[in-house]
Amino acid sequence: HVVVGTPGRVMDHMRRKTLRLGNLSCLVLDEADEMLRMGFIDDVEWILEQTPPDRQTALFSATMPEPIRRIADRYLDNPEHISIVESTTVVSTISQHHWMVSGRDHKIDAMTRILEAEPFDGVLVFVRTRIMTVELAEKLEARGYASAGLSGDMAQNRREQTVEQLKKGRLDILVATDVAARGLDIDRISHVINFDIPADAE
Repeated sequence: HVVVGTPGRVMDHMRRKTLRLGNLSCLVLDEADEMLRMGFIDDVEWILEQTPPDRQTALFSATMPEPIRRIADRYLDNPEHISIVESTTVVSTISQHHWMVSGRDHKIDAMTRILEAEPFDGVLVFVRTRIMTVELAEKLEARGYASAGLSGDMAQNRREQTVEQLKKGRLDILVATDVAARGLDIDRISHVINFDIPADAE
């Protein structure tokens, strides 16, 4: 009933005739701006061209850059544009600070100095990639901090165990991607550190 795939793999199956889209009734393009950023947008357009013209199409995108808007105008039939109002209000009880660091190699040293100087309970550190969750957690472990990575690569039960360890105080630092950290509810987190600059304010 439903096929979920990356553009490259979908194209591969279409070319080998192991995936036929002649009877497709609905197509969802998720993370359209990410597809553009990662260079998949030509592949997406190729797939869209091979689908029945009377299909229903939904396009989801965190941002609406011009190339994505062009695709929406070209492949969607009289689409309804639904946008969520951005809320960038910071809770008054949260104080925010930034630290200018010259070069990536100095970031870990700078963060270690913050952890040494700042009294903390639990810390959530955001990084941009899954690989970096492991690398940074290992570097922090080597410096004597009880830390672990949290990413989408991990099995669900292992993710749950890691979060539970932070809740119970067996871990003090959780290094995560923003996607992996969605929905976390941990009372003892006193500090959140953006090790990598966030892609957007939200």
